[in-house]
Amino acid sequence: MTPEDGSALVRRISDADRENAAVVLNRAVADGRLTWTEHAERLEQVYAARTAGELSPLLADLHQPVPVDRAPKRLSAVFSKVIRAPEGTSPLRVRAVFGAAVIDLRSARPGEEIDLVASSMFGKVVLTVPEDATVIDEGGAVFGKRHVAAGTSGGSGAVIRLSGRSVFGKLVVHRG
Repeated sequence: MTPEDGSALVRRISDADRENAAVVLNRAVADGRLTWTEHAERLEQVYAARTAGELSPLLADLHQPVPVDRAPKRLSAVFSKVIRAPEGTSPLRVRAVFGAAVIDLRSARPGEEIDLVASSMFGKVVLTVPEDATVIDEGGAVFGKRHVAAGTSGGSGAVIRLSGRSVFGKLVVHRG
């Protein structure tokens, strides 16, 4: 049998193949291309699949993701206060200089990953994240403060990866 006559569909799949398929499903539900019910049904079938032929139909309509704008969104608060609730998963670059930037990320969906560079100089950045979000703060402070409320891992929600520097300023993360 050659691949043209269907032998590729009877190929036994590995655990890695199943995990890769689960990643595709997770991204699809995070993007809103699948409902949570569809996600659960397909995920169960993915882990039960033994051949590529069983796996293929579960992913066939998901391999052409909608293009995502990955250009960083920039927000500056210089001698002012700015309040925003950004949508989507584009990277965020937030800067507060003698001001305050208040960012509401509660609309982040489970499975989303948000890269946020939050820097403050004599100012503050306040983030509100979902209760179940995992917040990873890799930033630093020089004569400043960085505080993530209720630990760094909230659960199965969005993953928010913070970096940046607080110089005579602060970063505060609230769950809500």
